[in-house]
Amino acid sequence: MSQDVFLVLGATGKTGRRVAARLRASGRTVRAASRSSEVRFDWADPATWDDAVDGVSAVYVIAPEVPGPAHEFVPVAVAAGVRRFVLLSGRGADTWGDSPFGLDVRSAEEAVRACGVEWSILRPTNFSQNFDDGFFYAPIMAGELALPARGIVEPFIDVDDIADVAVALLTEPGHAGRTYELSGPRGLTFGEATEEI
Repeated sequence: MSQDVFLVLGATGKTGRRVAARLRASGRTVRAASRSSEVRFDWADPATWDDAVDGVSAVYVIAPEVPGPAHEFVPVAVAAGVRRFVLLSGRGADTWGDSPFGLDVRSAEEAVRACGVEWSILRPTNFSQNFDDGFFYAPIMAGELALPARGIVEPFIDVDDIADVAVALLTEPGHAGRTYELSGPRGLTFGEATEEI
C-alpha cells in the first residue's frame, strides 16, 4: 500500500485535513484536493476531476452539496484506476426524507455503492467540533444557540475519531461493501452540550 496514492477530497475541511495528516504520518502518499488546494477539485467543475484522480488508488469522498455529481465522478475515478472509495455520509441518512442534505448524501451513497470496486460508507453523528470550528460557533460565542432540536439527544463525535476510522477503511482490507454508523461516547441534548461549553 505504500506505493498507492490516496486522494483526499475536502482536504481543507474538518475531516479531510485530519485524514490527509494521518495518511501522511503513516508514510502514505497523499493527494490533498479541494477548491482552494494546490490540487484543485470542484464538484461543480468536472474539468478538475481528471488531474485529481490520475494515478490514485483510493479516494476519501466528501459528498457534494447537490445530488448528482458523484454519479458522474465515480466512473471517471474508476476508469482512472481507483480501486477503493470511502464516503463520509451522515448518521441515519436514509431517514432524512427530502431534506437537501439527505438528498445530497444519499445520492453520493448510491454512486459509490454502484461503483464496481471496493467501497465503504461512514455515517457519523454530529461533530463535536461543530461547536468550535463550525456553524454552531458564532451563535455560541454570541451567547445563544437556537436550533429546532428540543429534547433531541445526540451522541456527538470527535472528528479525530472519524478520521481514524476513515484511514483504517482506506488502508486495511475487510471493509468493502460495509456501512459504519459512528457515534460519540454519550448522548447529550443540544442544551446540555451548550451548558457544558
